[in-house]
Amino acid sequence: MTYSEKKAWLSRYQISLKREKVLEDEIEVLRSRACRVTPALTGMPGGPSDGQSLPRAVESIQQAQQDLRDQIAQCESIRREIVEVIAHQVTDPLDNEILCRRYLCGQKWEKIAVELNYAYQYVCQRHKRAIAKLLIESYIDQR
Repeated sequence: MTYSEKKAWLSRYQISLKREKVLEDEIEVLRSRACRVTPALTGMPGGPSDGQSLPRAVESIQQAQQDLRDQIAQCESIRREIVEVIAHQVTDPLDNEILCRRYLCGQKWEKIAVELNYAYQYVCQRHKRAIAKLLIESYIDQR
């Protein structure tokens, strides 16, 4: 794997978390829409309705909730893989901390450097060396 491919593999967790957030937001939108559907049940005149608006809204919410549960499970699985690779292959505590902060906590380089009390460039160099040492291919082959 190239350096870029390894970074992309490690970045999957943060990408998965973002997808989870999108699904949570979608559920909120669907719930809001469902609340607007309820006046159709009061018998108030207001236009044509086939009487299926609320059941369709509930079905949409249930499907979105299932999608979210699936995404959470996928996210947890990806996190476990990344934690396992970092824990077993990165023996230097500083390198381990840098990779965990970046790929599990989603911290920006500047924040990592400040919190670890190192120069930005030094943190980036350590990151690059740690990534170069990772053998993600062998981990994937073992699974």
